[in-house]
Amino acid sequence: MYVMYVIHSLRSEEERLKDRKRWQKQSTLQVGGVMMSGIVLNQCLKTSTPALSNIFQDDVEDVPPQEVTACHISIQLCRIRYQHKCDELEVQQKDFSSQYFTVEKEKKDIVLYLKRSLAQKEDELTDLLERLVGLQQAKEAEKDSFELQLSQLRQEFQENKDKLTSENMVLAGKLAALEEFRVQKEELMAHLEGLEEQLGKQRQEHHTVIYSLERKAVLDNDRLKKEMQQHVAAVAAEFRRVSDRKMPETTMRAIHENVSVTAQLSQLSDKSKQLLEENEDLRDKEKHIRREMEVLEPLFNKMTRKSLSNQKVIHQLTEKCKQMQAELEEYARAQEEHQQLQKDHVVLLAEMHALRQVQASLLEETGRNCAEANRLGRALEEERDVRGQLETILQAAAFALKQALMEVPKEEDSEVKTLVRRNQMMQKLLAVLDSAALLGKGPAMKDFIPEGDSLHELKTGPGPGRSSGLLGPLLKDTTQLSHFKTGDLGLVPRRTHNYNNILSKMGPLSKSTRLQLHR
Repeated sequence: MYVMYVIHSLRSEEERLKDRKRWQKQSTLQVGGVMMSGIVLNQCLKTSTPALSNIFQDDVEDVPPQEVTACHISIQLCRIRYQHKCDELEVQQKDFSSQYFTVEKEKKDIVLYLKRSLAQKEDELTDLLERLVGLQQAKEAEKDSFELQLSQLRQEFQENKDKLTSENMVLAGKLAALEEFRVQKEELMAHLEGLEEQLGKQRQEHHTVIYSLERKAVLDNDRLKKEMQQHVAAVAAEFRRVSDRKMPETTMRAIHENVSVTAQLSQLSDKSKQLLEENEDLRDKEKHIRREMEVLEPLFNKMTRKSLSNQKVIHQLTEKCKQMQAELEEYARAQEEHQQLQKDHVVLLAEMHALRQVQASLLEETGRNCAEANRLGRALEEERDVRGQLETILQAAAFALKQALMEVPKEEDSEVKTLVRRNQMMQKLLAVLDSAALLGKGPAMKDFIPEGDSLHELKTGPGPGRSSGLLGPLLKDTTQLSHFKTGDLGLVPRRTHNYNNILSKMGPLSKSTRLQLHR
């Protein structure tokens, strides 16, 4: 935007310079017209009378009074016409001077505004550079802090990972031990249940055996008692009967029977002892099982409490694992944010590179604009100097023509004085033309000196042809200025600017704007 504004300002400045050059060309054309009028007057004076032409030829001749009167009338007419032209030129010169001062003031204001705008843009560019440096420093500081935080997070994550790995290994060992303990516990519980069932069965069998033995013992005792009673009764009866008949046989038989009964009783007592021993063994087994139950019950309670504590530890480890999983997710989000920050950093680096390129292009464009402004300033100074010199020449020419046209010859003056005054007037005009020729803005004095043939024709020409020969040398002298164009007296330098170069510089402008500038 600023570059386009500077280009627009430079373009308007170039248009103003073109207008000033056009005005200078018009002024120069007017000065040239005045000088050409002087030239015409000079040729008129040289061709009107042989006496005036003899001023340049150093040959004095007598002039007829009719020619002097006609020349005087033509001079008066030229004087009146050029006096009116001089007044118009003075008015135009004042208008052009006021316009020039206005344009000069506008140019100074524009240059001052452009300088202020350039200083403001330079300050803004400096502020932007400072902000860019600050942003870069802040970015570097944030990058260092983020990298430090990332390294710390990585270290903490690695430590937590190692710690959790070791804890997981310990917990895996504990879980394996718990699983083994659970298997052993199940085996022990199954064995304990089997022992309890076996103990119940043995206890029931023992009670059954004891009951059957007691019942059998009671029945046997009753039976034996009955048998003994019966046998005793039978023996007693038999003894009474036999005793009556044969006493010794009865005694022997009773002894034998007593021996057999004693043997049976000993057998019964042995069997009772055996049963008592078995009962004692069963009681010992029951006591042993009870002792085992007493030993296994606190162990079972301890293992139960340990299992509950292990379940609590497993629950805590599960919660901690969930917490670590959340921390891992947070770390993943932090890593994604870090990657996003790295992408933003790359984008900022690209934008900074683009801004640096834009800054370099702006600095280069500013340098070119400054160089163009300096060139235009130098061209303006040169044009101002040329204008001052042209104004000086114009004022001198106007003053000389005004003095020459306003000078009225007195009747008492001699012809020599009149010729001397006219010679002085022509010398002043020629001095003005010489000053313009020295500046390279007009023809030299040798361009106004006629050739030898034309001078010879002026000397030897017939009398009746003098009226028609007034414009002959003038036309001949004007043909000598063929190196100038029509209306170009050489006071204004030719334009050396090439429209192609100007249009190539206006490449960024739109087509309509370039067309208007070209017009």
